[in-house]
Amino acid sequence: MNKNRLWLIPLGLIAAAAAAVLALPGFVASSAHRARIEQLASSLTGRDVHITGKLTLSLLPAPELNAQQITITGPDNEVITAKALTLDISLPALLHGQLSAQTLTLESPTIAFPWPLPGGPKSIAPPGWLAALHAQIHHGNISLGGAQFANVDADLFTGANGAVTISGTGNLQGNNLSLTAALGATALTGAAPLSLTANSGPLALNFSGSLGGDSALTGQLSLAAPNTSGSASLTIAGSTATAGALHLTIAKASVTGSATLDFSQPALTATLDAQNLDLTPLRALLPGWPSLPIALDLTASNLTYNGQSLPALTTSLNLSAGGLNIQSLQATLPGTTTLATSLKISAAGALTGQASLNSPDLPGLLTAYGLTPPPAWTSAQLSTNLSGTISQLTLANLTGSLGPSHLTGGLIITGHHATGALSFDRLDLTPLLSWLGQRPGNFTADGQITAARASLGPVPLTHLLLDGALNNQLNIRRISANVLGGLAAGSVTLDAQSNVTAARGFLSLPSAAPLAALLPASWPHLPAALVQPRLSLTLAARGPASALAASALAVLGPFTLTATPVINLTQPSATGAISLQHPSAIAALNIFGLSQGLAYPGAGSISLRANFIASPTSFGLPNFVLSLGDLTANGQLVSNKGIISGQIDSSTLALPPIPAGYTLPWQALAAAQGKIGITASRVLYGGNPILGATSASLTFSPGSRLTLALPQASLAGGTLAGSITATAAGNQPPALTAQFTASHIDPTQLNLPLAFPYTLSGNFDASAALTATGYAPKTWAATLGGTASLNASNGQLQGFSLAALAQALHAPDRAKALRAALASGNTGFTTLALSGTFGHGNCTLNSASLTGPSGSASATGSIDIFDHSLALRLALLPSVTPPLTLNTALLGSWAKPNQYPRLKPALDWAPPAPEPAPAAPPQ
Repeated sequence: MNKNRLWLIPLGLIAAAAAAVLALPGFVASSAHRARIEQLASSLTGRDVHITGKLTLSLLPAPELNAQQITITGPDNEVITAKALTLDISLPALLHGQLSAQTLTLESPTIAFPWPLPGGPKSIAPPGWLAALHAQIHHGNISLGGAQFANVDADLFTGANGAVTISGTGNLQGNNLSLTAALGATALTGAAPLSLTANSGPLALNFSGSLGGDSALTGQLSLAAPNTSGSASLTIAGSTATAGALHLTIAKASVTGSATLDFSQPALTATLDAQNLDLTPLRALLPGWPSLPIALDLTASNLTYNGQSLPALTTSLNLSAGGLNIQSLQATLPGTTTLATSLKISAAGALTGQASLNSPDLPGLLTAYGLTPPPAWTSAQLSTNLSGTISQLTLANLTGSLGPSHLTGGLIITGHHATGALSFDRLDLTPLLSWLGQRPGNFTADGQITAARASLGPVPLTHLLLDGALNNQLNIRRISANVLGGLAAGSVTLDAQSNVTAARGFLSLPSAAPLAALLPASWPHLPAALVQPRLSLTLAARGPASALAASALAVLGPFTLTATPVINLTQPSATGAISLQHPSAIAALNIFGLSQGLAYPGAGSISLRANFIASPTSFGLPNFVLSLGDLTANGQLVSNKGIISGQIDSSTLALPPIPAGYTLPWQALAAAQGKIGITASRVLYGGNPILGATSASLTFSPGSRLTLALPQASLAGGTLAGSITATAAGNQPPALTAQFTASHIDPTQLNLPLAFPYTLSGNFDASAALTATGYAPKTWAATLGGTASLNASNGQLQGFSLAALAQALHAPDRAKALRAALASGNTGFTTLALSGTFGHGNCTLNSASLTGPSGSASATGSIDIFDHSLALRLALLPSVTPPLTLNTALLGSWAKPNQYPRLKPALDWAPPAPEPAPAAPPQ
């Protein structure tokens, strides 16, 4: 290929101008002479010159030649075109046989330079005789090898000895560029100094070196941009450009190494070391990157991509039009994690390869990327085969471990969405469900999880299946497992706030005992007879978080529990209906050791139907109906902000006998406040009626004060009124005070479970003011104190007989008859008065007297309430003449006391001698 292509245009046109001047302007403008002008220009340039456009010559005010549509072709079929050219010429010089031009203007030229330049500097240096030309290019297209410059506006100045300077602007592959190049005089060696400065926006590129006669370019290259600088030694020889000693600084990042660019079959080979580099801008650069094959060996540390840290990276890869081939890549990630992969990505985006991840600190890895793993997943060791595309990545034959769990399976990852199936040998569901409910990042998923063994809190599971989807909500379409010898299955949907919006499930166990064994030790112990039978539980729920309608049915042996609450998860609170059924109240309470057969709770079933409320501040039964053996009641019982209120109305209030060792739950009672009203048509104690129509109230007062008020009750044909107050202060045992008044009581209707040697019949009035201290009834009996009194009239006292005593004095066997009268029988009385003082569980009689038609009696001594024993001395005065006082003592238990009578006065008693009969009157 011939040299000096750059100068074909001006030389050809200068020649054409000379011919035109010689032919005069009219000759130039004539189309008939255009062929002669082209022939003249071709002979002067040695090229084929064609002028297809208009050609004009102006002589005034200065000679100027204007040609349009110029085409110059060379011997190697190279073509140089220009839309228009304007050239000033020196007419005197031409008249002296010389060519002289000062300015040249080209419009829209197209000029192509090969690389390497065939003649080195001579390819672009002007001829020696053209030493002072100023050429201008408007809107040109100039190529240098594979570099295409468009829309070029440039100024070219020639100098002595072939020097040339070019400066201008253009566009290189979409980037606006300003360029200044200076080629010095060619030395005897054929080399010429070359300097070049290029600017594109804030980017500046400088080269200083030389262009050899063999077109070899050597020198130093430097780069400057905001927060960026760089330098390299550049050598371009033949079709190869090599950048050695490369050093690039970008903000705090640095890149060193070397790179080679092959122009013949364009390809880039680089070996680089990088530190503190942010790779994020690559996302914007890669779409516009030229389709240039690249072979890269990169070692980098402390990288950043999209705000995420990448401590270290080593890779060897090839990038070509066929795609990306990563022969090896090993990255060190946060959490001392290592990622290794080999990968091929085709031009169409198809991906194949392998990858492995080893993370001894999985929380450290995921936390660095804004995620938190389930607590049990402290480490990860995974490997997989990769396929698909970057936008839809398939992980096949995924195997390894997450924490203590080994897993296998496969996933398809599309952006932030994953689908697939994973199988674990063991899995803890509690932290996993909590983690999924937290919506980790913008991650979504759809798939299936299975586990040979699993756990849900303390509950062990086997053969677990979990199928669900995670998006703006967590939808577990199915979860099933074998649990505690039974089966559990269901489904649940959680909204974005982790509130349940829909759920269904059932649990079937051959026995509830294994489930009860998992309850916390602080919970009350459940009797074995309660939890041993089969348990069946069915649940359902649906609705918004503020009104989730739910239903539950639980069957535990003969117990059946149903509930239909409406739950507000945002408050939280719940309201609804509840019921409890059992066919036998006796059998049910016997499970808890509370049944005493027909005595309590009596024959019948258990049936509770109620509305309930539950919230952080209030809970209870605002409306209930209860049937429990003999007990039938309805009413409401609610606690609101710690204040108890309620009303219990009972047709039959059946109370259990209080065991001697029973202890009231004083701690719970001490913390309670409020008041409960109670009414009953009748009250049973141990199955026996003790009260008729009754109204009472139970008041819980601040300061651990509990008061049972009994304003009115029907008792044994009379009335009873009073109150009992218990006060617990600090660590002291509760102190009880009681006051009662009874009127017109018929003792035969009391049915008291007591065996006492003396009983009454008839009506009596009584009053008492008593105190006690302690936690249990037995302790109360031991600490009983206070006073009590009883007054009766026109009744009978069973236990001895004053009339029989009088008759025994006349019996043949007086001693035997006396003893019988002291131990049995009854004594009618007109008045009976008793008063006593209690102290430490012992009642001392202050007074005890009886008067009646058959005599009188009095007593002194004491009655031990705690031990059910007595020590009494009775003075019996039967109505006899002469008067007789018979003393006897009763010692021992109430049921069978020992009696020690003093019979001597009675044995010595003799009736008065009969008065002599009056003398007969005289006849």
